[in-house]
Amino acid sequence: MVSTFNSDVESFDRWAATYDRSPLQRWFFGPVHSAMLDLLVRCGAVSAPQCILDVGCGTGRFMRAAALRWPLAQLHGVDPSKQMVDQARPLTPRATFHVAPAEELPIPDQAADLIVSSLSFHHWVDQARGLQEIARVLRPGGWFCLADHMVPGWLAGLHARAKSLAGIEALVRGAGLSVTRQNPLWARFVAIILAKKHSALAVAAT
Repeated sequence: MVSTFNSDVESFDRWAATYDRSPLQRWFFGPVHSAMLDLLVRCGAVSAPQCILDVGCGTGRFMRAAALRWPLAQLHGVDPSKQMVDQARPLTPRATFHVAPAEELPIPDQAADLIVSSLSFHHWVDQARGLQEIARVLRPGGWFCLADHMVPGWLAGLHARAKSLAGIEALVRGAGLSVTRQNPLWARFVAIILAKKHSALAVAAT
């Protein structure tokens, strides 16, 4: 049994009521979301996804932006913060939300053809396990787009969940996904990684 206790969740529960009004939405989170969507479209990774899953969805801001690009897609959001999900539901009524950690996604095998996670990866308790869940839920040929903070390699060892770009890519590949593109932003403070689950790949649930 994987322990998914995360002390960060309490902080996000307290932040939930004012999260959408934070200046960070305009100056940081929003631009990251736009860069992720632009990369997906520019690379031709996804033309018309049927099912999009946002892991660490917060109040659903990414999904609302994605819905403008792909209005026919089913939207699912997962976040361990109940207060964030409670805020997300009325703001994004066409989406289905689940309160759960990345390590235990309540989504069937091969259910999504696009999975995204924006700036939540460094909060995951067991990042390798979370990425295994991503691979399980992705359909063959599906895409995973991850944006997160980066740290220099020599700093990564100071915090168990802080990773360099190479460290993040190694974990993504370790889950059986193929990294096809990486796009550092803002002097390499944030990276967007695009990965694919190949059609022949069969990832066993563990």
